[in-house]
Amino acid sequence: MLAPVIRYLRFWGELASFLWQTLTGLKMVYRRFPLIVQQIDFIGIQSLTILTFSGIFIGAVMSFQTYVALDLFGMESFLGASVGLALSRELAPVFAGIMVAGRAGAAIAAEIATMRVTEQIDALDALGTDPYDYLITPRLIAGVFSLPLLYGYFLLVGCLAGYFVGVVILDADGSIFWYRLAWAVDINDIFQGSIKAAIFGFFLSLMGCFYGFNANNNAQGVGIATNRAVVITSLLILFSDYVLTAYLPYDPSNLIYNGD
Repeated sequence: MLAPVIRYLRFWGELASFLWQTLTGLKMVYRRFPLIVQQIDFIGIQSLTILTFSGIFIGAVMSFQTYVALDLFGMESFLGASVGLALSRELAPVFAGIMVAGRAGAAIAAEIATMRVTEQIDALDALGTDPYDYLITPRLIAGVFSLPLLYGYFLLVGCLAGYFVGVVILDADGSIFWYRLAWAVDINDIFQGSIKAAIFGFFLSLMGCFYGFNANNNAQGVGIATNRAVVITSLLILFSDYVLTAYLPYDPSNLIYNGD
């Protein structure tokens, strides 16, 4: 009966210890700058293709469905505001986080788990190289820095796709679309979306490294670590998105309609 509780407490203890040893590597982070750049390329730049297509489809669907709903009330002029707010505050950071977790987070877990199985991590220890400093810390920093940039890219692509569907396909007014979008979305929305994206990047890097580092020393362990990293990261992103949405300060004063 106590076994699930013990496993639960052991998991959080191992995760806390893993995170602490990773953060201690920050004091020597300047030595790992080339590795950080390499991981920013892997997590960030190499994710642009999948985020481009995701942003196009999410922005297009959001614009189409929002236009249909607004048309029922004769409020088609607010299409740009609706698309901009939904993407900047929720859809862009969440979908960017989940898509990168499925691509880069899974790859991180598989790579480190393979290093565990082939005893490369043990070799680093034998050579006097801290595996946390060498393997984990650069990936954690890269995830935190890459995701806000990917969020901005996803937001731009999504808004352009929403504009195309709304204006070209559904015949909405293009100038009103951008006017309402600029009226509704302010720097606070972009800032909060970036904060969410940075936290999601932290989660996907941390969980990918954690499950890969602690994988069982066999071929099956690589698959299990990869699966758990993606599933747990996705759940953490969705849960933390709710918490951040509920508790981050939000000033809606710019949305007071003045008849413009």
